[in-house]
Amino acid sequence: MPTDIEQRPSWDTIWMEMAHSISRRSYDPKLKVGAIIVTADNTSVLALGYNGNYAGGPNERDSTARGESGFIHAEVNALLKMDYHDHKRKVMYVTHSPCIMCAKAIINAGIDEVVYARRYDYENSVSLLTSAGVAVRYCGE
Repeated sequence: MPTDIEQRPSWDTIWMEMAHSISRRSYDPKLKVGAIIVTADNTSVLALGYNGNYAGGPNERDSTARGESGFIHAEVNALLKMDYHDHKRKVMYVTHSPCIMCAKAIINAGIDEVVYARRYDYENSVSLLTSAGVAVRYCGE
């Protein structure tokens, strides 16, 4: 019989479940993405975001074409809400690997590590993040 310690989920599991839960807030019928930024010591949730429109904007895609939803990406929404005065190491958990523009924003925001659950056709973004010193891990499904 497993002990209580063996039954406790890892922090990766907890944060990724939270990112998936947050993604359910998205109005995008094609791809729901969630992101959460936490301190590396797992003591604080700093921000969260999901893909969606600007505040007060219509809750619908601009286009059904891939990559042209017009929605602000989950990573950017989380970065916009993050407290930049917290000087602890920061980890972003995201349901899908970030696009190249989100990777650039993540680098500029000082995120130390990105953990993602699904690779989403953005091979170059992972390379960009690692070349900039951001640790990247797959914690997938």
